[in-house]
Formats: sequence, C-alpha cells, structure tokens
Amino acid sequence: MINTNTIPARNLQKSYKSIIEGVKAKKSAVILTTNDQPQAAIVPLEDLEKLKAVKATQSALEMLKLAAESRKELKSLPKDLRKRTNEILYGKRG
Repeated sequence: MINTNTIPARNLQKSYKSIIEGVKAKKSAVILTTNDQPQAAIVPLEDLEKLKAVKATQSALEMLKLAAESRKELKSLPKDLRKRTNEILYGKRG
C-alpha cells in the first residue's frame, strides 16, 4: 500500500517546498483536498513512472483485445468480403 498524507490544497501555496521535499524524502504521496474532498495528488517520480508503465500496459492489452475481437468478426464475413478486407487492411492479395 502506498503511504499517503492528506493536506488542504491551500497549504500547497504556503508550504510547497517542504511538501515536495517530504514527498521525495519519504517516498509517499500527498493528496490535496478542497472542502475535504480529494482533488489531486503529488507523487514521487518513481511512482509516476510505474503508473505510466501500468497505463501503457493496460492500453496495449485493450488494443490486443480489440484486435482479437475484430479478427473474430472478420472471420465471420463471407469469403469475398474477407478477401477485400485483407486487401484494404493489410495490403494482402489473395
């Protein structure tokens, strides 16, 4: 579990240097709130890189799933339409 601290967003303007230093030193996120509602987070750069990698992986998996579903649909087309589809999508003749 990621360690987090919660602070009012208005504290960021007053204490941004110490908040950022705390995030870097403790390797923990700070959640900024407005009216006691979470609005945003400040995270260590290492965590941001991990989040980016996870998001890229999820996007790739979604694309693979879509491709697999499309392939199933294409296989259900009549042969003449499959041939034309392959020509359009993949430049394949045959």
